[in-house]
Amino acid sequence: MVNIVIQTVTGQALQVSSIDFHKSKNGSDHHTWEYEVNDLVVRRGKVFSITISFDRDVDVETDSLVVQLAFGSRPQESKETLLRLKLNLEGKNKVSTKASQWSAGVHKVDRTNLEVQIFSPANALVGKYGLFIETMVGKDEKTLRRYESEDEEIYLLFNPWCEADVVYMSDGDDRYEYVLNDHGRIWVGSASNNNGRPWYFGQFDNPVLDAVLLLMDRAEIGDAARRSPISFVRTVSALVNSNDDDGVLEGRWTKKYPKGSHVPWSWSGSVRILQEFMQHNKPVQFGQCWVFSGLVTSLLRAIGIPTRCVTNFESAHDRDSSMTIDSHFDEDGEPLTWMNDSVWNFHVWNESYFRRLDLPDGYDGWQAHDATPQEVSEGVTRCGPAPVKAVKEGHVYLNYDVAFIFSEVNGDKVTWKVLPNDEMIVMDINSHAIGKHISTKAVGSNFRHDLTLDYKYPEGSLEEKKVVEFVHQHSSRAGFHIYGEREKDIDLHLVTPSSASIGENFQIVLRMKNKSKEDHQIEGRVTVLSSFYTGVPDKRIKSTKYDVEVTAGEENDLILDIVCEDYMNKLNPEATMIVYASLNVKATKQQFALSEPFSLSKPSLDFTIPDVIVAKQQVTGTVSFTNPLEVSLTSATICLDGTSIISDQVHPLKKAIKPGEKVSFDFTICPRRQGLCEIEATLTSDQLSGVDGSVEFIVQPADQKKQ
Repeated sequence: MVNIVIQTVTGQALQVSSIDFHKSKNGSDHHTWEYEVNDLVVRRGKVFSITISFDRDVDVETDSLVVQLAFGSRPQESKETLLRLKLNLEGKNKVSTKASQWSAGVHKVDRTNLEVQIFSPANALVGKYGLFIETMVGKDEKTLRRYESEDEEIYLLFNPWCEADVVYMSDGDDRYEYVLNDHGRIWVGSASNNNGRPWYFGQFDNPVLDAVLLLMDRAEIGDAARRSPISFVRTVSALVNSNDDDGVLEGRWTKKYPKGSHVPWSWSGSVRILQEFMQHNKPVQFGQCWVFSGLVTSLLRAIGIPTRCVTNFESAHDRDSSMTIDSHFDEDGEPLTWMNDSVWNFHVWNESYFRRLDLPDGYDGWQAHDATPQEVSEGVTRCGPAPVKAVKEGHVYLNYDVAFIFSEVNGDKVTWKVLPNDEMIVMDINSHAIGKHISTKAVGSNFRHDLTLDYKYPEGSLEEKKVVEFVHQHSSRAGFHIYGEREKDIDLHLVTPSSASIGENFQIVLRMKNKSKEDHQIEGRVTVLSSFYTGVPDKRIKSTKYDVEVTAGEENDLILDIVCEDYMNKLNPEATMIVYASLNVKATKQQFALSEPFSLSKPSLDFTIPDVIVAKQQVTGTVSFTNPLEVSLTSATICLDGTSIISDQVHPLKKAIKPGEKVSFDFTICPRRQGLCEIEATLTSDQLSGVDGSVEFIVQPADQKKQ
């Protein structure tokens, strides 16, 4: 028979020896096991457990114990930032999961060990909590001992699995895609020729979670505001860009970049950017819209808010709150570009999913927001969150920045003739030019999912017309009556290449249809220029004048042939171009003008990896590129992204890549977990950018190998 000696209370309170945060079990229960931070990460609205070990056996009759949780820099009970959770060691206060307040209960007493369950309400403050344990003998305050968990804190996140949380998302596949998936696609290109660019969000990697909390502190967001996703979205939208307060990333849209800097198209993931920002405490150089959007997705998914990247092709920037997108020509048909609103080939922003408790019913769900520095919202360079439902219905008076996003996706493109006395006459209103193929990555695949009908009614529908006319009443040009029937004898349409690759010849077609009963003599010009994705034209590639007769009721095509030699030395690294066409009907003096951007397809990077890859075991892969162009590529660099990579991720090539030459290098990967993984890569050079590639692979468990 074994004699067991039971320790008894001798007048001294329990002294904490250690705390087990059960990171594996809590991480599994709370879907947080992948976070790299050393501390416990859990989600609000759900119970988590800790086990406290003491210097002696727990006496349930005489010992007294309080769990304290402290939030923020100045925790106090009156502000609900200091929580005192008293435990009944006899088990009479089992943890309650129904109350809308914090609670704690004893799950198990095992001699010197005490397992405690703690419940946080679904509206708890999101961020880091310090943990303290107070012990006494009975009610004798003279015996009070206080233990601080100095090395461990508790991160509390939003909880899309909890129905009471405002970020609750009911569909499991959606939750995985918009909260847990650390890889994705960001759509780029043009309306006629686009692709999903691979991006590594890496929301579980260090230092992403700490970065979003740092941004909240920098913005001096009050503790009480840190229970709402709106506060996080507006803060991240403001501080991901560096315009106001030295945020994460500096935007740049110039033709040339400082030597040695990161050009925007060299990034293929968010983690390296955030690592550099956290290490040097200053904005990282440089980014453009898709990079800002990728960062926002990483930061908000890290904190538990379902978020995705959204691309709008033919995206407008309404500079004067007219909610129309205006272009201007003088009497001779020359464009007055300094007066124009800009139309980007594509623009990428974000959507996050949550309930809008600050708005009337009907605006829950996806909320659009944008960190790319364009306009000021409440004195800060940021945009949103705007309910996508409000954008569709034209409810431009609602918070936040609905009017600006409406004009990006559904503003009418108005062409004005400016007379010598500055009077302006509407030449044309195109209701179908803005907001095309609004795109995001599909749930569960790398295909494109179209969101256009979430943002606006079908083009030409009665509902769309009513929305646009209603919005016009709230615009800065509400007193102008621009809508109405106009005489239009000619229909004009530009056909640009939808699948041409760099180095190929292609055609531009100007299609003219005479709708009148009279033959018409038409004169005009078609011009092709290289351009930036922001719609800004650059070098003239080819231009031709024409003077043709179009028979009544007939259709004529004017074809402009473009060969490789016309554009190769003038093409920007983005491989985008823009076509301008203008015409005059001689007999009626009617003037027409339109433009159409397009992009050329780029080559891709190729990967070779082993057939069998096992978690926590190193293997070698290869990335390669063959130059398909007739020119050498100088200052080329290949960058890799992905949590599995443990070798250098940036590989500058010392020599130019000659036409037809193949270059390759090896890299080392060591996946930390089993399941689906992906590696992304980009190639940049002076002549060509945005060349990307990726490879997906299944990682087997560490204790198994394929036979």
